[in-house]
Amino acid sequence: MPNNLNLFAVFCMLLVFISNAHKAANATDLILNKKDHLPLTSFLFANRDQMRVGWYNNEKHAADINSKTTKDKPVGSLFVQLKPRKNEGEYQLALRVLRDGSHQFLRIREFTGGKPLYHKRYLTIPFALLVGVIQGEALRSLFPNDRVELGGWQHQFTYIWETPELLIKTFSNSGTLIFNQAVFKQGEKFTIPWRSIRADLELKPLAVKEPLFIRKDDFGQRFAFYRIQAGDTLYSSVVIRFIGKTKHYARSQNANDLLILNGLKDAHQLAPGQLIKIPLKWIRAEFLHQVPSIYRISDDSISIEKENSSTYLPATGNELQQNNSLLQKNFISLR
Repeated sequence: MPNNLNLFAVFCMLLVFISNAHKAANATDLILNKKDHLPLTSFLFANRDQMRVGWYNNEKHAADINSKTTKDKPVGSLFVQLKPRKNEGEYQLALRVLRDGSHQFLRIREFTGGKPLYHKRYLTIPFALLVGVIQGEALRSLFPNDRVELGGWQHQFTYIWETPELLIKTFSNSGTLIFNQAVFKQGEKFTIPWRSIRADLELKPLAVKEPLFIRKDDFGQRFAFYRIQAGDTLYSSVVIRFIGKTKHYARSQNANDLLILNGLKDAHQLAPGQLIKIPLKWIRAEFLHQVPSIYRISDDSISIEKENSSTYLPATGNELQQNNSLLQKNFISLR
């Protein structure tokens, strides 16, 4: 009996030692991770997915030899941490969060380290690989002092790791942005004109005339929505009225695409009250408007768009016209 007690005591001491060693290792990993990549802030995407955004600041972490995504992780570049939804597979996750997800789903295994997806475990994904709507929400969270201005998106330099190259790559696909190095310091503000902002970031507020309205779908992307009325048909009441393609084959293609987009099997079986979502880029000009000049132009804003010269001009706001009929429109303002 005493021998059994001694063995039990030794076994308990061994368990305590292993537990303490495991905690110490976890603490060390946490410290290293904080040095290697810094989650700076969190945000709720599509009203359901908790995500975090941060930046790589360590060469060793950025150049992980076990990862094929080394080129996606240069020091100073951004990443987003997110969790799969419950019962979501690699393909479904890739379609939801990755650009060209149907062809990129195998990369999910790189982010899991070969482990099975688990809805309570964060995955760290390079910013550049994500769809624009997630990038846009991450940028709003990462730069809380940024906001909509009359002529564009006003950005404030916030972190010491910001560089002109990073900001151009993040906010714009055009090669027309330049920076005055004299103002490139923390606290300075400048306005990026709307025509230079990437549309897929969905930073630009939009407005649509009634009976359309704007809403985000389950993937966080903005769409125009129309509520079917009695006697409406998909072809005449939606496609011709709101999209308005002149050629019959184009209208037929739009109708077929809307059926797929809305998960409908028969265009002739639409119920009153049913919602039809329409890509905003399809909407006819007379139903889609830029939000009028309800935002002031800051005196301390600096435009950084190059207009065939190296002159730095203040944002003029000519792109947006005063419109007092906004009360008859539904609009989304994302800041």
